[in-house]
Amino acid sequence: MAGSVARLVGDPDRLREHWEDEPFVAVALGSFSDVFDARTAERLIHTTGLPVPSVRLFRDGEEVPAARVGRGRERSAGRRELLVDGRAVEREVAAGATLVLEELQTYCPQVAAFCRELTDETGFATYCAAFLTPAGARGVAPHYDTAGVLVRQVHGSKRWRVSRPPERWPVREWSAARPGPEPDPLLDVVLRAGECLYIPRGFVHVGDATEEASVHLSVALRPVTWGAVLRPLVDRVLAAEAFRECLPYGFHRLEPEEFERQLTERAAELRRRLAAAPAAADAKETADRIRPARPRSVPTGGGSLLRALTHSGPPRPAPHRPREAR
Repeated sequence: MAGSVARLVGDPDRLREHWEDEPFVAVALGSFSDVFDARTAERLIHTTGLPVPSVRLFRDGEEVPAARVGRGRERSAGRRELLVDGRAVEREVAAGATLVLEELQTYCPQVAAFCRELTDETGFATYCAAFLTPAGARGVAPHYDTAGVLVRQVHGSKRWRVSRPPERWPVREWSAARPGPEPDPLLDVVLRAGECLYIPRGFVHVGDATEEASVHLSVALRPVTWGAVLRPLVDRVLAAEAFRECLPYGFHRLEPEEFERQLTERAAELRRRLAAAPAAADAKETADRIRPARPRSVPTGGGSLLRALTHSGPPRPAPHRPREAR
């Protein structure tokens, strides 16, 4: 049986070669129904008692208040959060809203198992969300993510435009793309079921469903940066007595050359202490702290979410474009 990376990109070496630098599309990957499909989404919204914060709705790039799809609990208790009303979700989807199911590793054991295997293979913890977009609709506005994303199409098709990052390897939690016209795409492709798009961290992207509804699983590999590994080590070194010393009294009147000399001395001491510190052990300790969320079991069920996706408003056809990077 193919490993989790192979089920997303085909040849794992291809992901290694493109890692954090270039997007690409993998094709002919086969079925993904044992991990996630439209029926899994049906079961989640109708039978598992999802809390409202675990879903998001978007229409034409704008977020729709999730409270619209909330329902009370069987027994009300103070400020307990609302649960997802599956029928209300279907109404929003039929009106053209994209449904985003978040925290899938908590509510979907198959996704959790797949992501544990993915973490074992790559070393990176994951975050998973499913996007269900009606025909001809746009969900999330152009944006970039601070994690590398693998978009596994499981139903229908979606046109993706991927552009160069405004900032290479961003580390902020999330940032929308800068306002204004969409940048020229590096990659313009229609993704179909059984295909997967790799979007490196920071690359601006936007997806529009074609004349058919779209369901895809977005698997984000959370980055572990050199900065994250080195920061605890530097903080420990800077706690030493040599760096707790205050600047000289009247330092604001020091000649620039003298201030630079003293600063250079401290910088040299910092480098010496960092070179002597167990950096590799600290890096391993940081990596070992990263673990995917544990799943819980969910009941089975059904509904008509896929029907709502299929029978939503009039489609806006998206032309097929070549896969080659431009």
